[in-house]
Amino acid sequence: MATRNELYAKFGITAEAAQLFETELGTLLLSVTALENGWHVTPDPKKARKALDEIEAHTLGRLLGVLKGKVAFDEHLGERFVSALKARNRLNHGFYERHNFKIQTDEGRDAMIAALEELHEELFQAWQIASGLTTATSELVAKLKANPAQQ
Repeated sequence: MATRNELYAKFGITAEAAQLFETELGTLLLSVTALENGWHVTPDPKKARKALDEIEAHTLGRLLGVLKGKVAFDEHLGERFVSALKARNRLNHGFYERHNFKIQTDEGRDAMIAALEELHEELFQAWQIASGLTTATSELVAKLKANPAQQ
């Protein structure tokens, strides 16, 4: 039987996965923007700072929309990211409200933990996929920076 502290800890771990997913997508968008603007060849810290500030101001949904306009995701990947967005929204917008009084009982807390485990798995997997894309993009930027003639 889950305690309130275990429930709160699981909520926090799940929220961390959501934030890491969002951070990876922001990093990916910044990397793509850097490539588009040639900042790997000619750095422009002021424009890069402005781009980062704009990225950080986006909601996760807006961030995904902007990325879809710049990066060709296959249908499956796009669906995974939209599903992760929905999971993040279920977590952050009303998780406790939807579960209402379940927190008052052992069985209810166990059900809440189970729901959080599902959300965490989805968000964790999306974060891992986004991290792989960011790593690949970063490696491309480093390769192009080292050998600008390949562009």
